[in-house]
Amino acid sequence: MSDKKAPTKENLTWKINYLAAQVGEKTHMKTAILAASRAKYQQIHNRSAGEMDKETLIQELYNARKLKLESKLYQARKDIKAALKKAKNEETQKQNKKIKSARKLLEKTADEKEGAEEEKEEAEKKPKKKITAEDIALYEKELEVIKGIDLDALVEKTLKSKLQKNAELKNEDLIKDLIESSIKANKTEDKILQNIESRLIANKAVISEINIILSSFQSIIKGNNEKIEKMKAIEEKKKQAAEKKKRQAEEEEEQKPQAAKKARVTKAKKTGTSEFFETLGDVADDENEDENFKKIYEGEKKPNRAGQRQRRKQWEEMYGREAKHIASEYQKREEKRLANPDYRPKKKPAPKPKPAAAAAHHQKPSALAEPVHPSWEAKRMQEEIMSKALSGKGKSNNKIVFDDSD
Repeated sequence: MSDKKAPTKENLTWKINYLAAQVGEKTHMKTAILAASRAKYQQIHNRSAGEMDKETLIQELYNARKLKLESKLYQARKDIKAALKKAKNEETQKQNKKIKSARKLLEKTADEKEGAEEEKEEAEKKPKKKITAEDIALYEKELEVIKGIDLDALVEKTLKSKLQKNAELKNEDLIKDLIESSIKANKTEDKILQNIESRLIANKAVISEINIILSSFQSIIKGNNEKIEKMKAIEEKKKQAAEKKKRQAEEEEEQKPQAAKKARVTKAKKTGTSEFFETLGDVADDENEDENFKKIYEGEKKPNRAGQRQRRKQWEEMYGREAKHIASEYQKREEKRLANPDYRPKKKPAPKPKPAAAAAHHQKPSALAEPVHPSWEAKRMQEEIMSKALSGKGKSNNKIVFDDSD
């Protein structure tokens, strides 16, 4: 059967996941889940958006999956055919070797020795298969069948049989429709051809390719279970990590003292500022304009109380001799005078000046004259005499006059 061209397709994978999320099926695609939730929100809150019936969505999902399966089937045919070609080449080589070895065995005649007991025992234990000319003819016929096999028909048979035998896919309506509409396989009654076909399908490359195709079909119909499970595991890990972090934070909060909590709260309150604080104007202007601002917000500061001396001085200036402290002193004096007629109030003695002798006594004695060298002493005395003579304070102040006769 000739290869069919794949139909034109939109992003069917995303559409299938989107419709599956809308219907309520599990999907691994986060973007599809978000889009489905948005569509549901719009249907609930926006009446003009129009409501979609669930049956309509299910039918759309069915059609999208069918298109995806058809496109996947087109690619599957190509992949299986390529694997069957490899298997055909391998089987041809094996068949040629088989025919050559059979011909050699037929031409070679084994001489059996009658007297050798050991050889007889070995022959009894390991009997050799006898090759005849009919066997060689059969091998040659099989080789011709291998060379002339129709791979396209074999691809269709393989797909049909594998899909019908798969336990998870054989009961699906999509697979049944796909087999009826797209896969057409004819049965063969020739036993040799059946044997060759089974040998080709049993090739490792063909089996691995068929398994890949079946898993892809299953992911289209039932969702990619591996990715869904992986996504669930990731979400579960994230959830556990978040819970663990939350528990650790709660334990740390419990371990901290209450005082630290209060300090942190007050600090947060003090440091907190309003984003609109600047729009309220300049605070300094308000303070300058309002006279009672400091009284209201800062409170009045009471001046310190004056001392006793300062208070008495103020009272004396205000009341004179009628001040309480002065009046009480006069009253005390009067009581003492009445009790003792000879009583005279004591007067404060005036400070006495210190005598000169006492002052001189308190002065420090001058330092004693130190001994001087005789030559220095003679020089000093000479200078004193000269200064006295020049000033007229010396002993002889007479002027000596010499005559011409002298």
